[in-house]
Amino acid sequence: MINNLPKKFLDKLNQIYNKTELETIFKWFQVIKRKVTFRVNTLKSTNKEIEDYLNSVWFLFKKLDYLDNWYILLEKQEKDLWDLDLFKDGKIYLQWITSQFIWQILTLDLKEFKNKELKVLDLTASPGWKITHIWALTKDEKELYANDLTSIRIDKIKYLTNKLWFENINIIKNDARKLKDVFPKNSFDIIIADLPCSAEWRINLNKEKSYFYLNNKDVNKKNYKLQKEILENNIELLKEWWILIYSTCTLDPLENEWIVHFLLSNNKDLILEDISSFFDYKDLENIKKTWIKSYSKYIFQKDITKTIRLLPSENTEWFFIAKFRKI
Repeated sequence: MINNLPKKFLDKLNQIYNKTELETIFKWFQVIKRKVTFRVNTLKSTNKEIEDYLNSVWFLFKKLDYLDNWYILLEKQEKDLWDLDLFKDGKIYLQWITSQFIWQILTLDLKEFKNKELKVLDLTASPGWKITHIWALTKDEKELYANDLTSIRIDKIKYLTNKLWFENINIIKNDARKLKDVFPKNSFDIIIADLPCSAEWRINLNKEKSYFYLNNKDVNKKNYKLQKEILENNIELLKEWWILIYSTCTLDPLENEWIVHFLLSNNKDLILEDISSFFDYKDLENIKKTWIKSYSKYIFQKDITKTIRLLPSENTEWFFIAKFRKI
C-alpha cells in the first residue's frame, strides 16, 4: 500500500526521516481512525466533573500528562460523545492534540501578563480552537482577535465561541495579507500564524482521495508563496520583544523550514527560541524530531534546529512549530 503514494512524495520522506521514523510514519498512514481527544472547557467545568461523568457512563479515558485539561478516549468514537450532556453543554470540546502545543509553549510568557493587558491576533483562526484556548488560559484583561477569510470559516468561529461561552473575542473577516491596513504597527503581543498548508497529515492509505492531491507538483509552492505573503505583511504588527508562533500540519520543508529560513534571513529583528524542552515527555519521545540544517541541495540557517516536527501517531497528527521573538 505504501507504494501507492507518489514516488516524489516517498523520496521526500526518505530525505527527511530515518528508517525508524519512517516505520512510525507508515504505520500511522494505515490507521483508519485515531483515538478521540478532547479538552475540558474550564469556563464551564472541571477535570473532576468530567472524569466523574465519564466514569458514570463507563467511558474509558486517559489523562494526558503533558497537557493541562486534556483527555483521550480509549475505546469510544467521536459520535459516542455527541449525545452526552457534557458535550452538548460545551463542557468539553474536541480538538487535535498538536494544536494545543501552541499555548503550552507560551505558558511562561503568559505568566508575565498577569494583571496586564494582553493583545493577541490569530491570523487564520477557524474553527476557533486556538483563540478560545487563550481566553481560557488568561484570567487578566485581554484583547483577542480571530481573523479568517471566508464567511463559512467566520461562522465556525462564531459557533464555537458561542457554544463555549467565550466572550469578548473580536472576530474579523479579512485577507490575512491585508491586516496591516486594519491595525497600526506594533499592535500585538502575540501573533499566531497557523497557516494554510498542503495538510499532509490527512494521508490515509485506506482512502485514496486523502493523498491523490500529492501528484499536484505546485501545491507546496503555492502554499509557500501564500505563507510568505501573509507573514511578510504581519511582522510589523508584532510588538518588540514579543512572540510570533508559526505552525503547519504538513511535512514538506518548503512550507516549514524554508519559511523559517526566509523569515530569519529577511528580518534581522526576529530570532528563534528553542522549544524542545516542552516536548521532553516519555509519550512524545518517538514522535518528535528537531530539524536538520539542510534539505536536498539547500542549507538552512543553523538555528533551524530549534524548531520541532511531530510525527503522526495514535494520538497526534503531523505538526511543525517554531517560536520567534521580535528583538
